[in-house]
Amino acid sequence: MALPRLTGALRSFSNVTKHEDYSEELSDLTTKRSKLYAELLKSDLTWKKIIKFVDDNLDKKEYQTVNGDLKTILQAAKQIVGAENGQEAIESGAVFLFKTFHGKDCVGHDETKVIKQMFGPFPSSSATAACNATSRIASHFTEEQLTALIQMAEEQNGDNRVLFGKNIVFSFDMHDLDHSEELPVNGETDAQKNISLDYNKFLNNQLNHLQNYCDEKSNLKSLEKVDDSFLWCEVGKYLKESQGGNPGGPTTEDLCCTLYEILASTKSADELQNELFELLGPEGFELIEKLLQNRSLILGRSSTCPNDSRFQALQEQCKKFIGENAKPNYGCQVTIQSEQEKLLMKQYRREEKRNARKEKQAGEDGEVSGEGQMCFDPKELRMQRELALLNARSMPVLGRQREMSFEKIHYPHVYDSRAEAMKTSAFIGGAKVFLPESVQRENNKMYEEVKIPHSEPMPIGIEEKIVYIKDLDEIGQLAFKGMKRLNRIQSIVFETAYNTNENMLICAPTGAGKTNIAMLTILHEIRQHVQHGVIKKDEFKIVYVAPMKALAAEMTNYFSKRLEPLGITVKELTGDMQLSKGEILRTQMLVTTPEKWDVVTRKSVGDVALSQLVKLLILDEVHLLHEDRGPVLESIVARTLRQVESTQSMIRILGLSATLPNYLDVATFLHVNPYIGLFYFDGRFRPVPLGQTFIGIKTTNKVQQLNHMDEVCYESVLKQIMAGHQVMVFVHARNATVRTAMALREKAKNNGHICHFLSPQGSEYGQAEKQI
Repeated sequence: MALPRLTGALRSFSNVTKHEDYSEELSDLTTKRSKLYAELLKSDLTWKKIIKFVDDNLDKKEYQTVNGDLKTILQAAKQIVGAENGQEAIESGAVFLFKTFHGKDCVGHDETKVIKQMFGPFPSSSATAACNATSRIASHFTEEQLTALIQMAEEQNGDNRVLFGKNIVFSFDMHDLDHSEELPVNGETDAQKNISLDYNKFLNNQLNHLQNYCDEKSNLKSLEKVDDSFLWCEVGKYLKESQGGNPGGPTTEDLCCTLYEILASTKSADELQNELFELLGPEGFELIEKLLQNRSLILGRSSTCPNDSRFQALQEQCKKFIGENAKPNYGCQVTIQSEQEKLLMKQYRREEKRNARKEKQAGEDGEVSGEGQMCFDPKELRMQRELALLNARSMPVLGRQREMSFEKIHYPHVYDSRAEAMKTSAFIGGAKVFLPESVQRENNKMYEEVKIPHSEPMPIGIEEKIVYIKDLDEIGQLAFKGMKRLNRIQSIVFETAYNTNENMLICAPTGAGKTNIAMLTILHEIRQHVQHGVIKKDEFKIVYVAPMKALAAEMTNYFSKRLEPLGITVKELTGDMQLSKGEILRTQMLVTTPEKWDVVTRKSVGDVALSQLVKLLILDEVHLLHEDRGPVLESIVARTLRQVESTQSMIRILGLSATLPNYLDVATFLHVNPYIGLFYFDGRFRPVPLGQTFIGIKTTNKVQQLNHMDEVCYESVLKQIMAGHQVMVFVHARNATVRTAMALREKAKNNGHICHFLSPQGSEYGQAEKQI
């Protein structure tokens, strides 16, 4: 966890705070919520604590009778809260009922109001049973024991906690200063007239004071020790210790020249320390320490003592060595060293030390080995370094290009902005994905709300052309009677669906017109069986597989109306709608469910003729492959593909889906050519743009969560209804439908908004009421 920049700068020069251990990943929301929930369970009154309290304070005989009452309260809470909300919510509701009724003999008006406020409408019999059971339990304990149990939980629940910043004491005393007085800075008023807020300037002043103080102490000793030949003598000692007087190593003049050049540079002491260590090695620790301590004196003596012949020769040799490549003493200096040059310098130093070590061993033994006299030439290595520098000068610094060994695969009809974003270099490099800038946030005590606006529509491409119904043939015009043109998605798919036999997978948002795409493939199949203006109805069968019976009935009505001008018969074949063999033979299109069609095609003898007549198989909601009914769909597709391979007949497969992230895998499973028959349209193609709002309830108490969810749901529903829109509320379970509707109605009555929920009493209202 990185600290803020300002506080990090302040803390680096002080001991205000301790170094905290940030190794634990606190960003994991799931872990944080589980820890918070565990802390609340420890502090709050829970159902397990009530059971433990009863067990600790009662005998076994009394506990058996009280245990039945506890089960009665739990059963009442289950009826009030709802079994679909889970065991934790039921236990939390039981605790709420125990708190409400622990000092009451009957269900009064206040208790009814409190329960209705928390849970909405509830059965009165359950509340009465919970009240009676609680009063029977309370009769076994004294008032002090029950009060202590409730108060202990309330005290531990954090009511007495001090909020952050509440105990800070502010002083409002005002102190006036005389304008003529000057504030002393570090006890000095006259010496420091100009006060600067520049931290670097302050640091340099402090370092100068410290350096002057140290120089005053060390000048006397160092001036006595450092004479004109200090550098020459120290380098000579170092060479004697490291080489033992053996020839072949660097001379004193060369090393003095190199060291003088390094010391005369504008680098800091830390940088010089690293550079000197790389040059001299671990044997030169003492020499490095002396050179850094007396750096200014060595350079000063060399400039003020021109009579020393050694230093004059040394300076002349350094000037010759540097030559025209002398660096300027002003501005910012940057040294660029290539990787090859670094390797050569390391090899140079390594070979020097190796040769010196071998010569030293040979000198001790009195013999000169052949290996020590060969394969090392400093001039050759220096020439290689010069060549590397020349090559680096001609090569561009950032001219290296990536060798793309593969080509990016692009599918012409896939419009997936998320997949395109994942291919960018920023995403691959680990850049975080943020919400758009136009996101609106609202945060209060009850919930946090994040509103994400709808995405911008996909711009129309140059090759996109809208298909008009008048441009179709006679069969297409009869089927799409009453329509002027196809929408954008249908126009993109039109060519493949209406004029080819390719298998297709269509992934498009809800309401994008996938049913009409299925109609295009149906019309293409019908057109293939037209001879001399007559449709050969006995030559083909079309099967539409819908996931539910209700959807199958709806699709039967839709296709029947559309295909009636062509004389095509559409029938429903489900568990509720059985057809005889004669009816199936007289039907050209069957709308069925996966389970029913699986049973029909699984028969080995009976319906072989029916399965062989199928020319088009339409699978609606293909994403059911991932759910419990997936194996049924998989067996249908596998059996169809097996039939195509064994009989060499043509059966076209069309898959329709609204949400399908792994569309390439499903396309491969359906034997769809991804370059021709795969069509994926993301949210940018929605006919009605879709905005998203995420609301997070903050409380961890299950009962409070249900109450707050109903409250937030009511606010959102009321806002949309007052704006003149229709609202549909989805709940987690079927049993929660009635409870949520009753809670919304109760809140509307209590708040005086029931008039907004009532529909006008017209003729259409009566018909709708009869249908219900």
